[in-house]
Amino acid sequence: MADPSDYFILSIPTHDGRAVPKSIMDLMSVAAILKRQFLLNVQTGTGIANTRQKCTDTVKTSFPDEKNVYIFWLDSDILLMENPKKIADYIVEAENRGLSFTTNYLGIDSYTGKTFNTAMKGDTENYAEYYTDKELKNAKPFELKCAYSGFGIGYIKTPLDYKFKTIGHEQEDFLFFKDNKTIDLRYVPISNVHIKTVNLVFDHTNFEALSSSD
Repeated sequence: MADPSDYFILSIPTHDGRAVPKSIMDLMSVAAILKRQFLLNVQTGTGIANTRQKCTDTVKTSFPDEKNVYIFWLDSDILLMENPKKIADYIVEAENRGLSFTTNYLGIDSYTGKTFNTAMKGDTENYAEYYTDKELKNAKPFELKCAYSGFGIGYIKTPLDYKFKTIGHEQEDFLFFKDNKTIDLRYVPISNVHIKTVNLVFDHTNFEALSSSD
């Protein structure tokens, strides 16, 4: 039977079958540094919870005797800009200490359009709040404990029997950490760009000027 420790498992949920090639290439380099086989797990589905479920179900098929497996989760719209060696070092430390890790990437509030940090402090029973830019900048790797985080970038010891879901406005990532309180999730700095946070400003005045004929 396959041993998950021989593999670096990358799971990418995507709604359109596309992802950022550079990020995948960099994580292939991480697998090479770790001297592990690279297992790329790309899935599509009817929604984000359903798609993440397909990711874990596929890993479960490969490792049927395992209850929890380390998976590097990466959303399809994340551009990694970090040195692969640093990511590999984080993975080794996380595994040696029995930890999981996330990093910060900017999310967008669907109601206000404002960006926010995805790494959150607090606990899974009470109110949690976003870490500030200053707190994240000054933190050493693995120093900050996260109550929740987005699933956009993370190396998480994932329970393969867990069923992802959304309930009302509570998203699948929030509910995952709420339902799996024993996961010791820590913050590590990984340079990245969340492509969804690139706002395109359309200048109607300019457009009219360019469109008008002399």
